Amino acid sequence: MSFAIHVKPRSIRTQLTLWYLLMLGSALAAFATFVFLIRMATLSREVDADLNIRAQHLVGVLQPRLLELDPVLALDNDRRLLEEPFIVRERSGLLVYGSPAFPLLHGVNDTVAVRAARGLDGLVNVDDSTGSTFRLKTLLVERTGATPLVVQVATPTEPDHAMLRQLAATMLLMFVLVLSAASYGGSFIARRALRPVDAIVGRVRAIQASRLEERLDVRTGSEELDRLVDTLNGMLDRLETSMHGARRFAADASHELQTPIAAMRAALDVGLGDELSAPEYRALAGELVADIDRLSALVRDLRLLALADAGQLFERAEPVDLGLVVRECCEIVRAVAEPKQIVVSVDVLAEVTVRGSALHLRRALLNLAHNAVRYSPDGSTVQMTIGRLDTEAVVALVDEGCGISPEDLPHIFERFYRADPARARDTGGTGLGLAIADHIIRSHGGRIEVSSVVDRGSTFAVFLPLPTASDLSSAAPLQTINAF
Repeated sequence: MSFAIHVKPRSIRTQLTLWYLLMLGSALAAFATFVFLIRMATLSREVDADLNIRAQHLVGVLQPRLLELDPVLALDNDRRLLEEPFIVRERSGLLVYGSPAFPLLHGVNDTVAVRAARGLDGLVNVDDSTGSTFRLKTLLVERTGATPLVVQVATPTEPDHAMLRQLAATMLLMFVLVLSAASYGGSFIARRALRPVDAIVGRVRAIQASRLEERLDVRTGSEELDRLVDTLNGMLDRLETSMHGARRFAADASHELQTPIAAMRAALDVGLGDELSAPEYRALAGELVADIDRLSALVRDLRLLALADAGQLFERAEPVDLGLVVRECCEIVRAVAEPKQIVVSVDVLAEVTVRGSALHLRRALLNLAHNAVRYSPDGSTVQMTIGRLDTEAVVALVDEGCGISPEDLPHIFERFYRADPARARDTGGTGLGLAIADHIIRSHGGRIEVSSVVDRGSTFAVFLPLPTASDLSSAAPLQTINAF
């Protein structure tokens, strides 16, 4: 069994502090490494320059003694040279003289020194028998009438290494001190930067569902957080609108449902309380059936709206011949318009195909057409026209009815909204027809635009997006939710 260890802190304040320390630590480490390498290179150059000067000076001191007949005796007699770390070799590498201060070399290191003497390599590193490292400078001394000699001067590198270690320790200490101070400073800055967030959280928590009219009045002085406050206030506006709409819808729905239920209860009370004749019972039963039909229609409409709100009106779309749907709607509406001698005509300017549900599109267009016939005077005309405009299919429905006043026009697609007494229950509607049509069209990616003049008529224009060729070729089988 393995256990996952989550080390990522959940607090944004801690995350900001850690990221700040990580960035600062990385920058300091890079800077310290750069300084250390620069100082190491500088020390190396200084050591080489100092060794070269010392070697040149020492050769100048040694040269007169190396010109004598017995240079070894001359060097031994000069006590000043006993503390100088040098040796004298022949060009072949054979040792002529060695100062007591010169490091003791063995094995590979002695071989390196001999090769330096033979090749006159300027500077090489060697280790003595104790493991200490020395820098070795090789110089050639010419002698008149004799074979030239080679002088090798050594200087220890340990003091420079000690200086570098001290520099590294100092920088490490400063690194820790700076990060410690930065940790406190970063935490303080993060707390101060996120203080407005705490204020926003506290203010949001204080807003209850019953007080959605309240808004966040926090001004942070930060462009990003001010945008967050504005976004939250916009969300509260939408929530308030949705909440009020839901409450109004619940009240309207309960009222609409209560009306047929009350009528049914009254009819049943009459039937139970009085001795009625067979024709009277049949009339009472007819009233009950009418109320049940109205109640069933209202429940179906409410279910369809609930499915549309949830985005589940239909799962997949199919190509729909919009012209065929419009013709079918006209045939159905003509039967309704015939008693009022209203002429329903259709004009197909272009054959168009959209994607969606033919069943629901038919329901939306029928609702609009029934609405036009219901509120048009006898002997008038209802005209349906279908065509295309750029990348959209357009179905225009024009009637000669009573029209809609400007103050009522923005609300006609609200549920249970009735603009005037003419739109009463005795027309046979539930007050949801236009709302259902609007939801169906919007679920297909379209929209409904309305223009109206009082006492002269209204025009409802339905716009639906036209599919591309790839959309039509990849159309999947339709699965429509049964909401009727």
